[in-house]
Amino acid sequence: MLRILFTLLLNVSFIGLLSAQGSRDHISGGFGWGMIYAENAGIYKFMEFKLEPAFTVAYSKEISDKFDIKASVGGQVLNSGEFRPLNNPIIIEWGDNGQAYYFKGMSYFFDVMPVLNLNPNTSGVGEPVNFYVGLGLGAMYSERAQRVMRDGVLENGIYIQGFVERSNQSTTVAYVPVKFGMVSNFEYEWDIGLELSAMFLMSSEIDGNNMQNKLIYPDVMGNFQFFIRRYINR
Repeated sequence: MLRILFTLLLNVSFIGLLSAQGSRDHISGGFGWGMIYAENAGIYKFMEFKLEPAFTVAYSKEISDKFDIKASVGGQVLNSGEFRPLNNPIIIEWGDNGQAYYFKGMSYFFDVMPVLNLNPNTSGVGEPVNFYVGLGLGAMYSERAQRVMRDGVLENGIYIQGFVERSNQSTTVAYVPVKFGMVSNFEYEWDIGLELSAMFLMSSEIDGNNMQNKLIYPDVMGNFQFFIRRYINR
């Protein structure tokens, strides 16, 4: 009888261990590079824009065979670059409307999203690489130093008059994050991966300029990050 009870307890423990090993619950940390799609942040048809550092720390909880819930917090450097000279007419037009032609700063973001695992591991079958997509809702706070051209005057395409107004500004905005990722499946406690993110901001204020000079109105921040994942209770 004791032998039967011992065997039963051993089997239950073993099943529980297998279940824990199959869990996708994890924390992760990532670092990479990002850009911003904004009125004054680049000349996109010529692929001229700044790439700046970005980082993220995240927690993910498995809620079904295919779905997880993921919370992320991170930051991204903001830099419009200086791709347009001061004698560019659009800088004068922006200044006449009190809009910035240059900005540089830092953004901090937090978002929550359901994540769909496109090819999750099944019992006894481990994919070499797992893919996932997510769509959620987040909030962002940014601080920036910006420049506005005041009373600018051009003659025959030459800048002859004006002054630069400098100020420090901050913006808080909601955004919709979209993420696509791929992660290794070493079947141990650690994995590595790559994640692509796009954050569609609910306004066009993060750059200090809301005069539409691009195909879509909202500003968009994007980044790619390499990350390390550490599983919990695996």
